[in-house]
Amino acid sequence: MKALKIIIAIIALVAISVGVYFMIGVPKTPPPPPPPTKNQFIDRIEHETDSLSKLPNSKFCKDFYLDIASQIDDFYKSNRFSNKQSGNVQWKENLSKNLYSAYTEKFISQANYVFNGSDWNIPDLQFIRNEYQSLQKSNLLEKGSAVDNSFNQIQQVFSKYDEITGFISECKRFSYPTTYSLSEKFPIAEAENKISRAREYLNTGLGNIYVKNCTRLQDGLREIPQALFDKQVNYLSKKIRYWSGNFTNYATFGSYSRNLYDSLKAEIGTLNNNIFNINNFDAENKRLQSQLDSDYQAAYNYFNK
Repeated sequence: MKALKIIIAIIALVAISVGVYFMIGVPKTPPPPPPPTKNQFIDRIEHETDSLSKLPNSKFCKDFYLDIASQIDDFYKSNRFSNKQSGNVQWKENLSKNLYSAYTEKFISQANYVFNGSDWNIPDLQFIRNEYQSLQKSNLLEKGSAVDNSFNQIQQVFSKYDEITGFISECKRFSYPTTYSLSEKFPIAEAENKISRAREYLNTGLGNIYVKNCTRLQDGLREIPQALFDKQVNYLSKKIRYWSGNFTNYATFGSYSRNLYDSLKAEIGTLNNNIFNINNFDAENKRLQSQLDSDYQAAYNYFNK
């Protein structure tokens, strides 16, 4: 009986303990502290910077870049990034640096998109030239970085592009004597040197892995032999025309033939297709010879009338 009372007492005690436990409630783990409030202006700049980096490489995006940079400046001046001056300054520096990094990488990709193509539009080249030079002057550029090295590569592209463009222009302006004196000759050696240089550019891929893609330069170099051949033919044709009919100034047909006809015929003989390697060589050579022979026939008729 006594043992039964003890058991009943224990059961009652347990029941009371359980009731008290549930009345008090199970201890709960305290909730985590709320996340810090985000700065909407910082978020906006970071979002737009991220959007810039995802733009296509086929179109320049300087206006978007300048717009973001302007927003950073405006928000900084209005203390939007932080209530503390030091924080406001730090955020401006961080956001500006991130924007510069994103834009320069995108710009380099866009420049390479142009360089990898065959149609190097002049306006595109002007923009790339001006923009890389401007970005290269920024104090945000880290010397020796991948971006810095890419700018140097762009500089090399323009250096070779300008070199070849200048050479083609020089060939187009190639000049020759215009007095048409018998003692003056067409500068064939100089023309040959230019043709050799043009072929060397073509054979070596224009000296740059990007510049070789420019069809305008390739076409310009390929046209040089024909252009210089045309200049020599034009010179000889004008010279023959200049001396045409001058047989009347000679005492005999033989004197005319030795002193004028043979001299002009020898000049026609300097035309050499091993130099030019063009398709219309024979036709032009025959035309010049026919032009000279017409004067020769007129001279023959004059002295034998």
